[in-house]
Order: sequence, then structure tokens, then C-alpha cells
Amino acid sequence: MAIVIAAYFFGYSHGQNKEELSNARAEITALRSALEEHKAQQTADAVSLAELRAAESNSRNELDRMRQQLASIERMSKTDADRERNRCLKLAIRSKELLDRAEQAIRFCEKNHK
Repeated sequence: MAIVIAAYFFGYSHGQNKEELSNARAEITALRSALEEHKAQQTADAVSLAELRAAESNSRNELDRMRQQLASIERMSKTDADRERNRCLKLAIRSKELLDRAEQAIRFCEKNHK
């Protein structure tokens, strides 16, 4: 009789251990899946950030070129009309700079915060 009771408790204990193992495996699978999703998102974020940096660099280069041209034009300015035109060009450069920054921020947000 003692053997039957011992066998029952052993079988019961073995069943619990098997169920816990099954649950642990399912949880590990879910965690691995979540980890892969996060890795993919991290990679996408890194690519987006690199693209944003490249676009920002290109924009800075363009603005520097525009500023250099404006400085050259200012040196050649002789009349008030020329100076007024130069002020307008400065404002255009500043407007383009602000617009570029806003567009980059919007593109980054659209891409990464769906």
C-alpha cells in the first residue's frame, strides 16, 4: 500500500514538473519573439537615425553654400536696393533652414512613431 501511495505522489509530482516545464518553454518562446521584434525595431531606428543625420548634413552643406554666396553678393553690394535684396536673401536662407529642420523632424516622427 505504501508503494502505491509513493507511486501516486511521484506521478503527481512528475506531472506538475512536466507542466511547469511546458509553461517555461512557452514563456521562453514568447520572450525570444519579443526580443527579436525589439532588435528589428532597434535596427530600423538606427537606419532612420543614420538617414536623418545624412539629410541634416546635406542640408547644412547647402545652407553653408548659400551663406557663402550671400557673403560674396554682400561684398559686391553698392546700393540700398542691393542691400535690401541681400536682407531678403538672408531671410530666405533662414526660412529654408527652419523648414528643413521641421521636415526632418516630421519625417522621423512619421517613420518611427506610427
